[in-house]
Amino acid sequence: MSGLSEDQGWREETVCARAPGPVESATKPLVPALEPSVVYRIASLDQVDRLYEGGLGGFVYGRDGHPNGAQLAVKVAALEGGESAWAGSSGMAVEAAALLTLVRSGDRVALAEGVYGKTGRLVEHLGRFGVEVDRFDATDAGTLRAVVGERTRVVFAETLSNPLVRLADVGGLAEVAGGVGAALIVDQTFAPLLCRPLELGAALVTHSATKFLGGHSDLTLGVIAGDSEAIGSIAATGSTYGMAANPYECWLCLRGLATLAVRVERSCATALELAARLEGHRAVGRVHYPGLPSHPDHRRAERVLGGRFGAMVTIDVGGRESADRLIRGLAGAIPFAPSLGDTATTLSHPATTSHRNQSAEQWARQGITAGLVRISVGLEDVEDLWDELRGALDRL
Repeated sequence: MSGLSEDQGWREETVCARAPGPVESATKPLVPALEPSVVYRIASLDQVDRLYEGGLGGFVYGRDGHPNGAQLAVKVAALEGGESAWAGSSGMAVEAAALLTLVRSGDRVALAEGVYGKTGRLVEHLGRFGVEVDRFDATDAGTLRAVVGERTRVVFAETLSNPLVRLADVGGLAEVAGGVGAALIVDQTFAPLLCRPLELGAALVTHSATKFLGGHSDLTLGVIAGDSEAIGSIAATGSTYGMAANPYECWLCLRGLATLAVRVERSCATALELAARLEGHRAVGRVHYPGLPSHPDHRRAERVLGGRFGAMVTIDVGGRESADRLIRGLAGAIPFAPSLGDTATTLSHPATTSHRNQSAEQWARQGITAGLVRISVGLEDVEDLWDELRGALDRL
C-alpha cells in the first residue's frame, strides 16, 4: 500500500489537506471506477504541452475530459460503429455542440418534420445567427432533394420519429446530403441497437442517453458518435460552451449500458405484442408502430431494423379528453412521466409535453393530434401490461 505516511514528517494539517497517492494493487476492479476528480496532477510544463497538443494521452481539466466520459465514449462508438464519440450534459447539448460546430451565418439546415420539439426549437434559434431552416419528410429522400442546395451544411433526422415512429430513409437521405456536401446527423434515441445509421451513410449519430442507454431514469446525458476529426471538433465546442458531461452520470450510463441489449430485446418483443392487441381495441382509433403491417414504413422497417421494431408505441384515442381519461385511469399502474426508455412502462402526451409549443399548423403537418398517447414499453410481463391497458381503455 502507498499514500500519506507519518514517515514523511507532515503535520496533521498537511495530512488532512493533501490527497493520498494511488493504492498499489496487483488486481483491477471488475467494473468501472467512479473518478470524480476535476483536475489532474501534471509533472512538468513539457508534459502539459504534450497533453494539450495531443502527443500524450491523459486528462487536464474535467470540462475537457475525464476517465468516465472517455470510457462511455469508447463503448458508444463501438456500438455505433464510429471511430470516436463524445459525452455531453444532455441529448440537447450534443445536438447544440454539433450544430454550433458545423454551421455558420448564411448556412442552411435541413430539418426533418416530426422531430422532437426542442430539437426544432434549437434549429429555429439558429436564425438569430443568420442560419436558415428547410423542412423535409425523412421517409422520402425526394423531399430532401427538393430543399437542399449549396448552402446546406447539415441535414438532421431521427431514425424513428417522435411521436409517430416513422422510420427515416437514412441511406437515401445520406446520398442526397452527400451530394451537396452536407453532414447527415441522425438522432438514434428511439432505436438503440436496431440499426447503425453510420453504416447507412450518416456522418454523426446522437443519443439522448437519458433514455434507453442509461435505462433507469436516473441520469441526464447525451452522446454523439462519428469520425474522430468531427468528434474532436464537437468536443472542443462543447468544452467551450460548458456542455460536458459529469463523471457520475457517465458512470451511471456505463452501468446501464451493460444491460442494454437484453432490455432492448425484451421491450421490443413486448411492444410488438401490445401494438397488435391495441390495434384491435374499439377505443383505439389508430396504432403507430413500425412492426405492424398497417404502419406506412413497415416494409422498410422489416428490411432495416432486422425484426426488432423498437419499444415506442403511440396510440390515438380520439381527443384530449379521452387521452386524459386514459392517463388518469392508468395512474396507479402505468405512470404519466414524459420521458422514455425506463425499465418500467411510462406514458407521455406529445401535445402537452414534447410538442406543446408548436402551432396547430405544425401539428397538422406532422400528424400530431390531442388524442395521441405515447407508450414507452418497459420490462414488465406483457400480460400484466395488457390487463392494465385494456382495463383503462374499456372505461373510455
